[in-house]
Amino acid sequence: MKHLAMAVVVKQGKVLVQRRYCAEKGMILEFPGGKVQLGETGTDAAIRELKAETGLSGLAHTATYTKVNEMGGRIYFVIFRAKTDVEPNSADAARKLEFNWLSPESIPQDDFYTADREFINQYLQQYTLTPA
Repeated sequence: MKHLAMAVVVKQGKVLVQRRYCAEKGMILEFPGGKVQLGETGTDAAIRELKAETGLSGLAHTATYTKVNEMGGRIYFVIFRAKTDVEPNSADAARKLEFNWLSPESIPQDDFYTADREFINQYLQQYTLTPA
């Protein structure tokens, strides 16, 4: 079982989405995130992965959603609020990370896993409509 944590960063009605290279698929879009390590909470994993991938830290944690992922483990969607001047920076040039702030309706969901699409369609809108 593989447990995953996704950092869902919301700023001014938009959400942070990263574009990265994946050997199996080429360039893909996803939320920053990764594996939950042994003894780590989903929220702590999202905080760690967010800092490692984007350099962002100290954001306001708003909520955490969890469900079963496609690999039989848990997936945690950890929502953070960013101030208007917050911008991500790629911490690893070799990973070819690019970042975009997208409104929920403009997220091209084809690159996302089923659990991600369900989260986007069921929960994301309420966090992008609520002012920070």
